[in-house]
Amino acid sequence: IVENKKSSVVVHCSDGWDRTPQITSLAMLLLDPYYRTLQGFEVLIEKEWLSFGHQFQARICHGTENITTDYSPIFIQFLDCVWQVMQHYPYVFEFNKYLLTFIAQHVHSCLYGSFLYDNERERRDNDVRNKTQSIWSYVNSVSTEFMNPLYKQRSGVILPMVSMRTIRLWREYWMAYHPFYRFQDPLFDRMMELVHLRDKVHLNCEELRIRNQTPVKITVPS
Repeated sequence: IVENKKSSVVVHCSDGWDRTPQITSLAMLLLDPYYRTLQGFEVLIEKEWLSFGHQFQARICHGTENITTDYSPIFIQFLDCVWQVMQHYPYVFEFNKYLLTFIAQHVHSCLYGSFLYDNERERRDNDVRNKTQSIWSYVNSVSTEFMNPLYKQRSGVILPMVSMRTIRLWREYWMAYHPFYRFQDPLFDRMMELVHLRDKVHLNCEELRIRNQTPVKITVPS
């Protein structure tokens, strides 16, 4: 409707913090290439999930030893959906699948304050911003590790196939701690080695360019 009929839509479920961000986030991801960049994906999660009050503490059961009836991996389902879309369009996402795995793991780890508590007010009242580190601070400090070396910017909408036959198991997350499963991706590892080498070459070229532009003082004897 948004793309074909150029119409605005209102998306709302019973409360507005579970299925609503799932649908709106995926729609924005498919419609707008900005949200398929690393920065855009961070903004998408901050805007649609954190600012709009998805109840991470209730849904993930942070801070409790007992799983309550409120437990539901709503946000993990969203990340899984993004991973599925990436299998259909491996070149249109600036970030790679390991970013999704990293985020999913640290939703549970509580190592970063981004996903603590149920809403912005609780995070503000508990001074999360000053007492903890944002997950995006770390991601952006090592952003090369989460970049897709095959990324090609593409404008417009992407339309993944929705057949059940196209659904795959997100092994990097769901089998991460399986005792008999050790995920290895030699092709990706080799691509990342090439990315690091490319960055090193670019850095050396830039240093040579700056060095050659440095004015040389020539002293002529009198």
